[in-house]
Amino acid sequence: MTTGAAAGLDVGLTTWSSPNPFGEPTAYVLVHPLTRRDDGSLAEAISGMGLKRLDADGDILPLGTEILYASLRARRVELCTTAGVWLDQPVTDDWTANAIGRRYVVLVAGTEPLADDADADALSSYLADRAHIHTALVKIRVRVENP
Repeated sequence: MTTGAAAGLDVGLTTWSSPNPFGEPTAYVLVHPLTRRDDGSLAEAISGMGLKRLDADGDILPLGTEILYASLRARRVELCTTAGVWLDQPVTDDWTANAIGRRYVVLVAGTEPLADDADADALSSYLADRAHIHTALVKIRVRVENP
């Protein structure tokens, strides 16, 4: 897990691959506060992008690429807005292959703190509290940079 900043809040990012509800290998990225509760900046970003609370009924919906898209660069994933890179994270070849295979990544955002050294059990427990978990599908898009 690496850390970054989102609108002034120190956040952690975790990536993993696992089967989606249909049994297909899927790439996930979790964004969450590290040491203190969200000061509202992450919740504001989540709301502005249109992520849906996991405890709400219905499907996980895709975000439009004009809101957020994933860019795969070497062994990294970058989550990009129209203003540029919002967050980025190193990933494995397996994770990248699963993202390319699905043509999207599942973005999971939690508003409660999670330690940067959380193990799989802590992560599972964190994700089980659905009231503070928000999700969306983020499409992969080729990003063209102007020289």
